[in-house]
Amino acid sequence: MEPPASLSSSVSVAYLQGLLDYLERQGFDSSTLLARVHLTPQILSQRDQRIAASVYLDLLALGVELTGDEHLGLHLGEAVRPGYYGVLGYLIMSCATLADALHRQARYAALVGNLLHIDLADEPPREGHEALVAHSCRPLVAQQQRQLCEETLAAWVTFGHWISGLDLPPSEVRFQHAAPADTSEYARIFRCPVLFEQADNALVFPKRLLTTPLGQADAQVRLMLDAYAERQLGEIRLGQSLLERARLELSRQLPEGGPDLQQIAARLALSPRTLQRRLREAGLSLNQLVDETRQQLVLHYLRDPALELAEIAFLVGFSEPASLARAFRRWTGQSPGDYRRHLMP
Repeated sequence: MEPPASLSSSVSVAYLQGLLDYLERQGFDSSTLLARVHLTPQILSQRDQRIAASVYLDLLALGVELTGDEHLGLHLGEAVRPGYYGVLGYLIMSCATLADALHRQARYAALVGNLLHIDLADEPPREGHEALVAHSCRPLVAQQQRQLCEETLAAWVTFGHWISGLDLPPSEVRFQHAAPADTSEYARIFRCPVLFEQADNALVFPKRLLTTPLGQADAQVRLMLDAYAERQLGEIRLGQSLLERARLELSRQLPEGGPDLQQIAARLALSPRTLQRRLREAGLSLNQLVDETRQQLVLHYLRDPALELAEIAFLVGFSEPASLARAFRRWTGQSPGDYRRHLMP
């Protein structure tokens, strides 16, 4: 059984800053929050640095728990600022039209984080409309998917209003997850029909808005930032390649007796100390890397109905299905069987 093609995702420190700033305004100290995910405050001075996506998701879940706010993703998106998008935020601001800005949002979204893949597409059922569509790049548990997609779509609306000067609502918003009991915040933030349990996560708007000129357009700045964004994208892909390869090596080791740091490092042509340093820079220890890789593999393998739980347990290095079940409940709050049943049409 082959592991999934992609196990690795990351988020920029600039985007992490947005989450920390919001939680700070709710009365939660950033240093204390960072310590909970084994990061130091010094990382905030390195805005182009990347952290493992699992670290961001852990902080997002911690934020929901501490604030008691089940709509935290929506409120984070509503509070977005250009600086939280790093170079992409300033590049979007320098574009001539909303069309230019949205195309760059789709092309360079990975500079902010590559948990989601972004498309700008025609909306066939609605002539004269376009949609920004967000697809998950890796398996996510339901609460992670909800918070992340709500944050992303609310942020697009907020940022779009800010750069265009237009206070127009979208035509429609769609989410793949089920509707929560209280939908009043969706109505307040989006001011349009919001549909749940849909085939995609999308923000739909009239195509005529694409020609809207942006007030801070600057062709010279745009050219400079385009080149910088391309370089950053290339560097991210190289950095992700190392973590990706580490996870793939680990996924091959798990059914063969467990993780071996020295063997992983040797396969990557690194010293064990260098590999550990690179993991620390992403906010991970070897144990966290193992846990995260197992979680992603299990979520992937559960989608194959031909695989029994005992086989999945073996493939990810658990001695028995009961160990898998305990870990899965810790990750998702439910049993593997319940999760698998919800996947079935």
